[in-house]
Amino acid sequence: MLAFAASLAVQASADDCKWWQFWKCDQQVEGLPQEAPRDGVVVTVDVSKHRAYLFKDGQLVDDGPAATGKETVLEHGDDIWLFHTPRGHLKIRRKIVDPVWTKPDWAFIEAGEPIPPPDSPTRQVRNFLGKYALALGDGILIHGTNDKRSLGRPASHGCIRVPADLLAKMWKETKVGTDVYIFDSAPAKTAAAGSGPEHHSDLDYRSSSRGTQR
Repeated sequence: MLAFAASLAVQASADDCKWWQFWKCDQQVEGLPQEAPRDGVVVTVDVSKHRAYLFKDGQLVDDGPAATGKETVLEHGDDIWLFHTPRGHLKIRRKIVDPVWTKPDWAFIEAGEPIPPPDSPTRQVRNFLGKYALALGDGILIHGTNDKRSLGRPASHGCIRVPADLLAKMWKETKVGTDVYIFDSAPAKTAAAGSGPEHHSDLDYRSSSRGTQR
């Protein structure tokens, strides 16, 4: 019996599965990486496909096109912003209703506009991030968008933009602490981790002096 269990464990390792997933390793589900739990609610984002998914107990609830980081760098004087969506296992840290976007310096620079003072009311933009936002930390949000053309493309400044109907379902099904997995199903070669500039939150500009995402 022990030999049989050991052989199963070796096979699971060969398939890059967790030991407790060996009996499910042949049941690959699009959008659900092997390391993600099959119990409870899970949100995933496949950056390679620019698509977001909502799962419950391993079953797909809904999915849709997503805008992810466009992987570009903006330099302005001594400031550098890297517009990148982080990969890995994250969790929902906050759930926000009617989020207000606090425009960071880079938004004015991209638009060719003068940069206003940090407390300028021109930085506050309502009805721009959709009805809800799920904060993942380090300024990264899952939120809606009024630019539907950006969905399904590398078009954001780091956040994950999703359609309104998918966002509403995510809001209903998730809670603070819900697992979020952001991954590449077809990873490309990227720069070394940690080589990019610091990220900050769109919702709290005053706490930062550098880049923020949207």
